[in-house]
Amino acid sequence: MNVKRAWRKVRELKGWKAAVFYVVLGVALGYGLRYGLGFVLGTPDPVVTVISESMYPYYNVGDVLLVVGVPYRDIKVGDVIVYRLPGKPIPVVHRVIAKTPEGVITKGDNNPLPDPWCPIRPKEISGKVVLRIPYVGYPKALLDRYLYGG
Repeated sequence: MNVKRAWRKVRELKGWKAAVFYVVLGVALGYGLRYGLGFVLGTPDPVVTVISESMYPYYNVGDVLLVVGVPYRDIKVGDVIVYRLPGKPIPVVHRVIAKTPEGVITKGDNNPLPDPWCPIRPKEISGKVVLRIPYVGYPKALLDRYLYGG
């Protein structure tokens, strides 16, 4: 079956069949993009959404961030990294303020003190932020804050 004929069949879908098709397509694209980008960028968290004000004014709630996996030796003081705390579903986006042999010390730019759970071990670090897309993820940020707090 060629692409034109397949696309015509998709466009002819009606009712529940169309709804199921588009939901499946959306899920497949979402996971495909996440895991595909993760593979290419070398990180389990290639795209994250800022859900709190801890990095204000550098990042705002709803900013979408592109993350690249980097070796621990390439992380420098001043870099903004993404990491996951054991047992927590949402990644954290904070700035490295010190580096030790055990891990990094991080702090949100808008927080008065370093993160109390530091040091962040190298295996907990997903990567370094390399790109910001302002406010695109605001609906997701609101949903995440509702579901997970923030």
